[in-house]
Amino acid sequence: MRAAVLEKSKEDLVVRELPDPEPAEGQALVRLHAAALNHRDSFIREGLYARIKLPAVLGSDGAGEVIKVGAGVHPELVGQRVLVVPCHGWGKDPRAQGKDFLILGMPEQGTLAEKIVQPADRLVGMPAHLSWAEGAALPLAGLTAYRALVSRGGLVKGEHVLITGIGGGVASIAQLFAQALGAQVSVTSGSEEKLARARQNGAVAAVSYKDPDWGKRLVEAVGRPPSLIIDSTGGAQTNTLVNIAAAGGRIVFYGATVGLPDQLDLRRIFFKQLDLRGTTMGTDDDFRAMIDLVARERLKPPVDKVFPLAHAAEAMKRMDQGAQMGKIVIDLDV
Repeated sequence: MRAAVLEKSKEDLVVRELPDPEPAEGQALVRLHAAALNHRDSFIREGLYARIKLPAVLGSDGAGEVIKVGAGVHPELVGQRVLVVPCHGWGKDPRAQGKDFLILGMPEQGTLAEKIVQPADRLVGMPAHLSWAEGAALPLAGLTAYRALVSRGGLVKGEHVLITGIGGGVASIAQLFAQALGAQVSVTSGSEEKLARARQNGAVAAVSYKDPDWGKRLVEAVGRPPSLIIDSTGGAQTNTLVNIAAAGGRIVFYGATVGLPDQLDLRRIFFKQLDLRGTTMGTDDDFRAMIDLVARERLKPPVDKVFPLAHAAEAMKRMDQGAQMGKIVIDLDV
């Protein structure tokens, strides 16, 4: 099989021929048709991830067809269109992952390959209305967005939800999910093109965080402050989020791409009765609830651009440049 391999830190992905995997007892072999990139892949490539082991086949998102099963797996699984659950080992406590939690793609073989073996219980039927590219765009970002909005954020129909950094995979899918769940959604970005796209996709307000008064402008545009904020950037804008959040509101963080704030306005946090919550990825129950939402509402995750496997290194560079609006997908059929 062909696979995109990271052989050394800070080097480009290279396409190699690797032995075809074989399913053991309880496992299934999936012929992947599409995979998607995540910032995790870039962090590993840059050496900014814990316990890196190279060479490795990266990738946590995959969509494909079961072509063979091992002993103990029902043969009817063969031929089914499936999504690969992007993580395992969450543990027994749904509130937080345990020490055995692992994301697919380094140290285990990831999805940037034509074939992958997984335990049969790590495969979930792909909603019938999705293309291979749309299916591959869904797992990790969809799981992260769903848990941030629903399991941790407690989204209530009709409330104002602010999603920062629109354009990234999680943020773009979070806008889609929040609107499907009946929320008013506002967004921020430093790109006027991404702000315009978000408005086209239903955002009630879209403002540039480069404007020093962006928080005030956003609240005025919507007519009320956000009661739920989904943030992945952190940094200096964290206190702006605290300032504009509605009293009794929740701010859910799933990343800190800009870094940590120099200080937090704790007095405003406790006087406004704010909840600051962390989240990452999600449980198997979160994943299945997310898939049910996508199937029920016939939602299609936004796909930015599709690259052939031979151009995986170019796809990574596009993600590093932050030019995407939605998920960057790798076509494993060409």
